[in-house]
Amino acid sequence: MLTCLDIRKFRRGGYKQPEPQIRVNKNHYIQAERVFVLRDGAEEPLGEMDTKEAVRLALEDGLDLIEISPKANPPVAKIMSFSKYKYEITKKKRDAKKNKSAEQKEMWFKVHIEEGDLNHKLKKVTEFLEKRHPVKIQIRPVGRTQNEQMNDLIQRILTKMEGKFEPNDDPPKREGRNLSLILRPKKS
Repeated sequence: MLTCLDIRKFRRGGYKQPEPQIRVNKNHYIQAERVFVLRDGAEEPLGEMDTKEAVRLALEDGLDLIEISPKANPPVAKIMSFSKYKYEITKKKRDAKKNKSAEQKEMWFKVHIEEGDLNHKLKKVTEFLEKRHPVKIQIRPVGRTQNEQMNDLIQRILTKMEGKFEPNDDPPKREGRNLSLILRPKKS
């Protein structure tokens, strides 16, 4: 239960909820009567057998019977060390985070933007590119803005950002009234 101090921390963004624990049926907690058994490191599966017999085999070797796929018919279980199983799962989660493709960021500019505001936004765009995120720059017209004004702003942005992104030959695209351009981070 959260206390008042925890709620204050949560509101400020300092409270981090704990990672959910890995919940898996193992040994005598497997409820199916028969399971398809695999052995860790073995090429050939042991096949379908009674759950009690599979648990006995696992405990004789000093290992655990872990239910891998409970929804299969019959459920699939593996004879291996539970700590090794937990380690493999956390390793897969870590690798999935690393391999997650970079999220595309967006930055909006109005045509009549002041120089200080432009520099501030371009500084943020540079930070995104350094973190390996592609950035979509969108120019939003205000009132009766001409296409030339929008193109001039794109050229100003490209000259200020020169050398900070991967050069591309794609011209800016029209999306409704907006003009957009995608900047990709430099390949390392």
